[in-house]
Amino acid sequence: MHHPLLTLTQTATLEAAVALQQELRTLVVMEDDFGEVQTVAGVDVGFEEDDRIACAAIAVLRFPDLTLQESVVIRRPTTFPYVPGLLALREVPVVMEALAELKTKPDLLLCDGNGYIHPRRCGFACHLGIVSDLPSIGVAKTPYLREHEPLAEQRGAWQPIRDNGEVIGAIVRTQANVKPQ
Repeated sequence: MHHPLLTLTQTATLEAAVALQQELRTLVVMEDDFGEVQTVAGVDVGFEEDDRIACAAIAVLRFPDLTLQESVVIRRPTTFPYVPGLLALREVPVVMEALAELKTKPDLLLCDGNGYIHPRRCGFACHLGIVSDLPSIGVAKTPYLREHEPLAEQRGAWQPIRDNGEVIGAIVRTQANVKPQ
């Protein structure tokens, strides 16, 4: 079962893909309006066989004790080429299949990838949140855009990330004296 906003394939033009992101960005919700979080799902996508196979992994944890409730891994043929800035179009379809396999509907998705920190403000986490109708947050190791003040060395230190003055995310130091995320 495919969401109507996931109809682009390898034959889609880059212009159509960009237009889809620009349409989706108008649907991004930036406020916390989803109630109490009892389950959190970590979402990641990798590629195998020279990028021909997309592999989505989801782990659902009880919150706040982080006890594993359920996990699923799905492999399927890759349907969209690698294009920087359009990675969601490669990754979201296989993640949607993995979400459909879950018995536990997560209250919040934590996605290995950018969300609003994206040139069109619609990275993987935003795209997935919209088409899955689940709150999602992008937790990227390397944000697209990185304008921020210097970060203190202690764990938990953070600074807003800005793009042309707009706050589009945050950078957080997860461990003392380690490169921040």
